[in-house]
Amino acid sequence: MNNELDIISETTTKIFSKHITHELRQNINDNNTSLINLWKDIEEQGLTKIIVKEQFEGSNLPFNSILPVIQISTMMGVPVPFTETIICNYLFSELNISPPNGMITFAVETKNIKILNNKVSGNLLSIPYLNLTDQVIFITDIDKEKHLVFIKNKNGKMEATKNFLSEPRYNLTIQDCEILTIKKLNNNINFNHLGAIIRSAQMVGAMEKIINLSIDYCSQRIQFGRSLSKFQAIQHQIAEMAVELAASTAALASLNNFNELTPKLEDIAILKIRTGIAAGKLIAISHQVHGAMGFTKEYELSYFTKNLNSWRNDFGSEACWQELLGKSFLEKSNLNLWEYLTNKSI
Repeated sequence: MNNELDIISETTTKIFSKHITHELRQNINDNNTSLINLWKDIEEQGLTKIIVKEQFEGSNLPFNSILPVIQISTMMGVPVPFTETIICNYLFSELNISPPNGMITFAVETKNIKILNNKVSGNLLSIPYLNLTDQVIFITDIDKEKHLVFIKNKNGKMEATKNFLSEPRYNLTIQDCEILTIKKLNNNINFNHLGAIIRSAQMVGAMEKIINLSIDYCSQRIQFGRSLSKFQAIQHQIAEMAVELAASTAALASLNNFNELTPKLEDIAILKIRTGIAAGKLIAISHQVHGAMGFTKEYELSYFTKNLNSWRNDFGSEACWQELLGKSFLEKSNLNLWEYLTNKSI
């Protein structure tokens, strides 16, 4: 399987390198033929079906195999719902539903959902790239059980969200929208946990890009007759960013060996907390070393830091996961904190 993953990673990198430029990221709309060509290559190579069952023309790889691919995609700043489509296709596959073609996205949150006569009304919140696709899934409770609902947005009211995000996000209000598919989630699938994992993987990829940009900038920028990288204070700041990335990468790597559909709750919590803390530090430090240059739209840094600042809050901020982890620890009072955090038998 390692050889197969290497081939997939190499193919992914080649496709993204061929198509993606910073100019492309500044023109994210469904009339951009360059975006359409990028997506065509992605689908032709089967990259959105890496973890889909073979019966649905997928590669049938384990869930954790997508994490390196997601890292590559965010490190290279892919301006399409690549990660969202992978996860949606995975959920369809696990529910034994053939995934549809094209881009698919999901609602991070929902409100006021009402389902009657196979039609749904309500508010779908923080939907990435809804301007590029009308295919949307969301998770809702029906009789106290989680269900996946798949719709096509034909006449819903879209409202662009106001946040620090570089990628487009929308809130969607729907009224009597026809449901294409509705099915109860498997008991071992927790959408919020999956979301926390993929957003953490995205943050790790973005942080790697941010450090590379910071190193390149400090190596080229001359101040007082020498490059910024020669100043000890700058070296310390770059080192601090590298330490935060290493800690986040280690937390993500801890998920590479799990055999279940999703890893233990404690491991997910630690991952989301660790990457969230690191994200905050890298955003601040990278903009400090870049100075005013880092805030300009024409330069890449702000694209990645804006996304990073939003992903850390999706599917629970570090504060939410810290509270959850603390409650879990208090319920297992027979262990001290270090034993609790490192005990894999919990």
